Amino acid sequence: MNLKSLSGFCRRMGVGLKSGVDILRIIESETRTGDARHRDVMKMIQLGVREGKSLAGAMVDHKKHFPPLLIQLVHASEVAGRMDRLFLHMAEYYDDLLKTRNHFLSQIAWPMIQLVLAVVVIGAVILIQGLLSSSSSGPAYDASGLGLSGVGGFIVYCVTISSIALIVGTTMFGVWKNWLNCHRWLMPIVQKIPNIGTALTTLGLSRLSMTLSMLLNAGVEARRSLKQAFLSTGNHYFISGMDGALAAIEQGNSFGDAFDAAGVFPSEFLEAIRLGELSGTETESLDHLAVQYRERAKAALGLLAMLASGAVWLSVMLIIGFMVIKLGLQYVNLLNNAGNI
Repeated sequence: MNLKSLSGFCRRMGVGLKSGVDILRIIESETRTGDARHRDVMKMIQLGVREGKSLAGAMVDHKKHFPPLLIQLVHASEVAGRMDRLFLHMAEYYDDLLKTRNHFLSQIAWPMIQLVLAVVVIGAVILIQGLLSSSSSGPAYDASGLGLSGVGGFIVYCVTISSIALIVGTTMFGVWKNWLNCHRWLMPIVQKIPNIGTALTTLGLSRLSMTLSMLLNAGVEARRSLKQAFLSTGNHYFISGMDGALAAIEQGNSFGDAFDAAGVFPSEFLEAIRLGELSGTETESLDHLAVQYRERAKAALGLLAMLASGAVWLSVMLIIGFMVIKLGLQYVNLLNNAGNI
């Protein structure tokens, strides 16, 4: 599901459940909403729930349609009995992601077009200059300033640019999919980068706080609540500290000590958890943290879009500046040689 469809689905589910409508009636309504694929999936989910499956269990059978994070949180909310709140929260979450993505694309679109045009123009200069000078005697003039000329130079240029794009794309995809468990060592570095680290950290902490609050309010035992809260973050770096936190809870330690034992959380978060435990307001503190971190993540993601746009624009300016300087130096050399002659 795309972000717009996810937001609408979560909002309809949340409003219906909050109004006291039976979940089967809400699902039946969903079978007449959205595109054909969504309607078919909701019909099968309706059948699964009628047969006794939980909503999360029925959604797992169609995990290619629903994001893993949503399924995980629905499972936690079913245990806690607060699905209405979960769906409304996730509707706002997907709305925020959609707005941030659209803002990011609008900010980065023109710089990306400039970057592509710059790359294309350089390639065209190499090719056209080679074709024009192919009939002349003597060494071909390197108009690009890159040491490449003619069809051969154009082929080398295309292969180089394609290789760079492939390497960058594969690296980004691998980081996104956590290849080689890279999040474990990469996240501590990224978290120290202003804005980027803030956005990634606060999104995970918001989901953890909300899930743990729901489960504790429902009276779910501490170990299970903690495990579900870790998994709800969708952050491999946070999840890597789950075993240490669970071991601390099994030894009878507090949640603050358990999160500290995980070794993956910022001190600010640990202090807020410990303060809530001391005052006896753990769930209220967690609710407040969830809202606070979500607002901070929204601001950080918006700033991140501006920084990405600036980075692409700076790359374009560097490429253009490099070409101008190279061509200028070649022109000066031509004048000097003509003067010597």
